[in-house]
Amino acid sequence: MRVAVAGLGWWGKQIISCLVKSPRFEVLHGVDPSPLEGALDFLSGLGVAYVADLDAVLADEAVEGVILATPHRLHEAQCLSVLGAGKELFCEKPLAMDAAGAARIIAACQQAGKVLGIGHERRYEPGFEQVRKLLEDGTLGRPLLFEANISHDLFRGIDRSNWRLDPRHAPAGMMTATGIHQTDLCVAFLGTPVEVRAQTSSLIFEPPATDFVTVSLRFGSGARGTITLLSCTPYYGRVTLFGDKGWVEVASEGNVDQGKPTLVTVCTGTNAPRTVTTHHPTDTVTANFEAWAAAVAGERPYRFTNAQLLDNIRLFEAIVASAGQNGATIPL
Repeated sequence: MRVAVAGLGWWGKQIISCLVKSPRFEVLHGVDPSPLEGALDFLSGLGVAYVADLDAVLADEAVEGVILATPHRLHEAQCLSVLGAGKELFCEKPLAMDAAGAARIIAACQQAGKVLGIGHERRYEPGFEQVRKLLEDGTLGRPLLFEANISHDLFRGIDRSNWRLDPRHAPAGMMTATGIHQTDLCVAFLGTPVEVRAQTSSLIFEPPATDFVTVSLRFGSGARGTITLLSCTPYYGRVTLFGDKGWVEVASEGNVDQGKPTLVTVCTGTNAPRTVTTHHPTDTVTANFEAWAAAVAGERPYRFTNAQLLDNIRLFEAIVASAGQNGATIPL
């Protein structure tokens, strides 16, 4: 697929670096109206042409698909423009800032007959693939609780004016950076959410930026979820899924770009020996893109259903609303 990547920040460049190595893709253009220093040299070194204006790319018949890695508040309008131009669409998370926006994007995709790609590559990590199989084969029994703490201090050194710290683009602390991945996993493992409570704080960061998020979730099955996100402590990544027959813990030693292993511990009884599996990093970003391309080509279904994509943004919107009301319970 011949594609353009819009957004040449850190993550946009990561995406391009992955795609140029995949036989599934040819990256024609990198798009950004205000590229950061070094971005154009980066493109030149990979033989990718620079274009300032997304509309110019949408008018280019050679471009088959567009990948959006742009500031979050731009996603909805840009997604609709991409679909209106007849291009394939992949959007980084979050898909939209609210459920109504996500629903409009999904409806436009369905009307255009397109497969909506989404940047939730954590589902493809070997550790979470193992969790999925343990759920599907009944090893864990009935799922009861999803418990996650994904924290890091990578944002402490960035400029305070960066849009990633701007509540207009990134409300509720690290929800749009790491929390949205956890709610995606919740929806994949536990089903439809029905209730949310959340709180945020500015313990280290200067308000309005927030550095502490706690979330409590309830699902239609009765299962619960708790998520904690800190933006001001060294990396810590742990997700545990508890069932009535066992539990599995996925503990990561570093952020996705650090190349560190993940340890998966499985317990199936109080007196049973625990098994520990070490998973080394795999290129889940490319795996997700290639799965999307295969679905676009009609080779196999894409892992993410439209209902799951919408439920995740419903969760995100409710978390932001609850945090804005000091932890009020928000029914879905």
